[in-house]
Amino acid sequence: MSTDNRIIYVAGNPDLYPLEYYDPESQTYQGAIPAFLAEFAQEYGYDLRYFQPGKEDRRAHWADNQQVDLISGCLAGERYAHTAGEPVLLFSAEADGEEVPYLLHVAQVAPGRFQSDLRDYAARTSQGQWTGSLIEAAGEPPSQQLPLAAWGAAIAFLLLAAALACTIYRLRQERKRQARLRLLDPETGLGTQAALEDAFSRLERDQKRKFYYLICLRLNLERVGYLRGQDLANSLLLHASGLLKEAAGPGDTAAQLGDGRLVALKQFPSEEGAARWAEEILKEVHAFSFGGSALGIWGASVGICPLETAYLNFRQALFHAGQCALAASRSGAGCQLWQPQLDRASQERWQLLADFEKGLQREEFLLYLQFFVDAATFRVVGGEALSRWKHPRFGFLSPGRYIPLLEEAGRIRSLDLYGLEKTCAFLEELDRLQVKNFFISCNFARTTFSAADFVEQCLQIIGRYSFTRKLLILEVTESQEIGRQAAEQMLQNILALREFGVRVIFDDFGMGFSSFHDLQAYPMDGLKLDKELVDNMWTKQGRIILNALVETGHRMGLTILAEGVEEERQIEVLQSLHCDVFQGFRFFVPLPAEEAKSRILGEAASPHAPRDLPREGALDETI
Repeated sequence: MSTDNRIIYVAGNPDLYPLEYYDPESQTYQGAIPAFLAEFAQEYGYDLRYFQPGKEDRRAHWADNQQVDLISGCLAGERYAHTAGEPVLLFSAEADGEEVPYLLHVAQVAPGRFQSDLRDYAARTSQGQWTGSLIEAAGEPPSQQLPLAAWGAAIAFLLLAAALACTIYRLRQERKRQARLRLLDPETGLGTQAALEDAFSRLERDQKRKFYYLICLRLNLERVGYLRGQDLANSLLLHASGLLKEAAGPGDTAAQLGDGRLVALKQFPSEEGAARWAEEILKEVHAFSFGGSALGIWGASVGICPLETAYLNFRQALFHAGQCALAASRSGAGCQLWQPQLDRASQERWQLLADFEKGLQREEFLLYLQFFVDAATFRVVGGEALSRWKHPRFGFLSPGRYIPLLEEAGRIRSLDLYGLEKTCAFLEELDRLQVKNFFISCNFARTTFSAADFVEQCLQIIGRYSFTRKLLILEVTESQEIGRQAAEQMLQNILALREFGVRVIFDDFGMGFSSFHDLQAYPMDGLKLDKELVDNMWTKQGRIILNALVETGHRMGLTILAEGVEEERQIEVLQSLHCDVFQGFRFFVPLPAEEAKSRILGEAASPHAPRDLPREGALDETI
């Protein structure tokens, strides 16, 4: 039977031995349930794949983000988002007088007939078959010779099932106790996300639901910490938390969700009342001072999502409130109320986030290259690795549709590392084809680059491929801000990666939040000038700034790359300033990987192809 369009992604339970558990040696899920699912898949023609196996229980996360079709290893009372119909019963065991059923939850995104096929197969699987499967999974194969051994195996199964049920029942009670303890954030005294979600769920059938609003106060703590110090960022968080705590009335819930997000679930008679309350909170946050210095209006923004819009899913409502806060921050309005006209764009962003991990698994993100050319000869010398998302519903997406969204949601790291993997594979292919002088740069958000395990992750990926390490350039983007501790970690990461042989440059340099501070703080191999600098070169101030950056970079031994070059007159000015490398639509648009490879091979075959980059800067010295 064909398995086209019948791939099923399963979120497994890593700690339900012997029913289902993660085996670190094979890095797979083992046990009675995986065996059951494998037999089911073979009979019905499905391709079942456990989604990102690991020792951490990620089932709730995968369900929330609609990234799997099936949630496995479940007990009664466990709830997961976006499931369809009643759970599928595998079997039950009694413990302490309580019947403990073991279940599977089918997600709403699963293929149409999958649930009915699964229910049919589960109904045909007898208790005796589960007995044999469990005993085999526990490492006690039944004897085929003595009838008494079969009885002993059955008794062993009952004892095993009862003991298992008792253990799980106790674990469930302990988890409930721990969940109660997690309802309060010790740092701010506000509730946690669990407390907020619990309060939200209690409103599902409440007639007063239409008078409630999710209000997201977004504090830019990373920026405050970077520019004004971590003490100020911490004080701002406590100050804003105190404001929400004071303003929360009976029946309201205020929570601290991390990443500078404070959220209130609060009742108001009207949208106007909610907006006035939010603006008053925002005004008091902006008036906050530390050491006699006022914070300023760039410190916070607010998004308001009314629950009368019939959001049934907590995560989705929270997402839309956060999106309104981000829109308010970008527009400078300070406060943004959800409006019907915003829903379509917001729903699309929500769906893209939900589809992201599956997109990586299915390799829907395609590698593109935009070439760099020598500023003097215009010959191709390298390329920048870019991505395009071939989304099954929204079609062919450019990076502007999904990269800012992933950065805002804190999920850009996965795409960054995926891009590194694709880049290394491409460099290995060029090396196999005897192309030895073509470099490729790969983009990384600062939050990715400053992670404590970033170097380890990079070296693991790079180590899987064979190519000259100096041909790989890591570009640190200006799109995200990081705190001082993260900045210190980024410095250590840069040093370690350069020691390993790869090179590091700043992307979009000159128009971000740090610029010259970064030149002092980080050892780099080159600078890529921001397109806005290139576009503004016609003003007196723009020419002075551009000239200063190029001259400073050259004095520090850095190679200068100019992006966004689209006009002949820009080329003349940049050449007069002695820029080294150009990139832009004047020369090449981004090309699919295969097309780019054909062009590179054609360049390599030319007797005039340059051996090195155009000047003896830091990049040249290592080629």
